[in-house]
Amino acid sequence: MQRPIGIDLFAGAGGMTLGFEQAGFDILASVELDPIHCATHQFNFPFWPILCRSIVDITGDDIRQLPDIQNKEIDVIFGGPPCQGFSLIGKRTLDDPRNTLISHFVRLVLELKPKYFVIENVKGLTVGKHKSFLEEVIDKFDKNGYQIQQPYQILNAVNYGIPQNRERLFLIGCQKGLKLPNYPLPITNISTDKNQKN
Repeated sequence: MQRPIGIDLFAGAGGMTLGFEQAGFDILASVELDPIHCATHQFNFPFWPILCRSIVDITGDDIRQLPDIQNKEIDVIFGGPPCQGFSLIGKRTLDDPRNTLISHFVRLVLELKPKYFVIENVKGLTVGKHKSFLEEVIDKFDKNGYQIQQPYQILNAVNYGIPQNRERLFLIGCQKGLKLPNYPLPITNISTDKNQKN
């Protein structure tokens, strides 16, 4: 059987590529701007191509030029756009230029038309004035043939076997007419109360 096809945007060193690869996907393209991260990604995943370019300048047609993709149906696009403009520990300015990178994620999904997509970001995107930005993203998908698993969830890595208290928003979407996957249930139950005594 042919393995499902994935594309990693904002790939970094390949954390999400590793997860999807372990889940049985072939990651036939990754996109990353930073050349050091590109080199690290290529070292970590020598069989998968990486495009060391800005997502702002790349198009769906550019990705489809890769010989392993071309006209194939893409099963999932995933990635974690830079989050500094949304982070609760940052300045949280709506006009932070990095905030627009989520829009390029949306653009590439609409150009490449995968069956599914996953966006990972900080929980600050769900709080205050930034929540309206998130709702605009969801509305854009809805108006272009995609549905989002609602209510969206913030998952903490500590509940999934990772020794780190790391909360992140995950948006899971798919083409309308397909079945949305559910969020995973926690597999560990570790208190994150800093005042808890051992």
